[in-house]
This record gives sequence, structure tokens and C-alpha cells, in this order.
Amino acid sequence: MAFLALHSDDELTPDAAAAAQRFLEAHPGPLSNLDRALLGSATVFTTYTAWFELRDELIPFLGERAVNLFCFAISDGYVAPYPTTFFRRELELSGDDPVDPQVTEAERLLIDWGRALGAGAASLSPELRDAVEQTFQPKLRLLLTAFAGLMVAVCVVTVVGQVPNDG
Repeated sequence: MAFLALHSDDELTPDAAAAAQRFLEAHPGPLSNLDRALLGSATVFTTYTAWFELRDELIPFLGERAVNLFCFAISDGYVAPYPTTFFRRELELSGDDPVDPQVTEAERLLIDWGRALGAGAASLSPELRDAVEQTFQPKLRLLLTAFAGLMVAVCVVTVVGQVPNDG
């Protein structure tokens, strides 16, 4: 049993149901187990699903593949089974090898940075920080850093909340 409840549609408050409906209008498809856990609070759900907005801002700069590699690296570094499994599957479905992907220098840097952030941002080496600063412009560094923060927050919720992988 999950530490956090996975709320059915019938259990949602009116605010949570409205937040879910707005989300589904922008992102059609079934709600995930993570979504169901977050829907215990409309505010929590809205805050965490802002991840999608940041992701959409990053894709024009980096491409979807690089963003997925970054997410996979963060969740793998954090050792968070739910998001790691999700992003492993996304990469595999697109034909990538998540364990040994063929990457550009910028993608390698995102993977290294993501793993380091997942393992603990306080231990980030000055060399890695300098490489990120040299490679990415200030706005992109801001977007990446904020996005990584949300990705780590997702890892915390899924690990602490014992959110089961989607079927």
C-alpha cells in the first residue's frame, strides 16, 4: 500500500477535480499514479504539474530527447524507481539505450549534471558547475535548474509516498 493515497475521481474535492480537468485538457490521456497521489490537494497537483510547462519551455532549446535524458539521469541519481522507470521507458520507446546512449557533448553534460543533482546538489563539483555555465546561456541555466528542482521534488514524492509504477 502506498504511503500517499491514490485518489479516485469520486474522492476528489471540487478544486482537485477542476485542476485535473484543466490538466487533462492540455495533456490528454489517463492520469498516472503520481497524478492520483498529487490530487489529494489541488494546490499540490497544480504546483507539481507545472513541471510540464517548464519541460515545454526547455524542449525548443534542447529537444525532447535531451530533456528525457536529463530527467532519467536525475531520477536514476536519486534512485527513484517511479520516475526512473517512466523515463527509461520513454527513452526505450524512442529507440534509445538509457544505460549507454549515444550523446552529444551537451547531452553528456546534462546526464552528468542530472546524476549529480539527483545524488545531492550540495555535492556538485565546481568543475561540473563551470562546464554547465560555459555550455548553457543564463536563461537556459535558470530553466534547467528550476526544472531539476521540480524533478527532484517528484523523486521525493514518489519515494517517500511509495507511489507504485503505473501498470
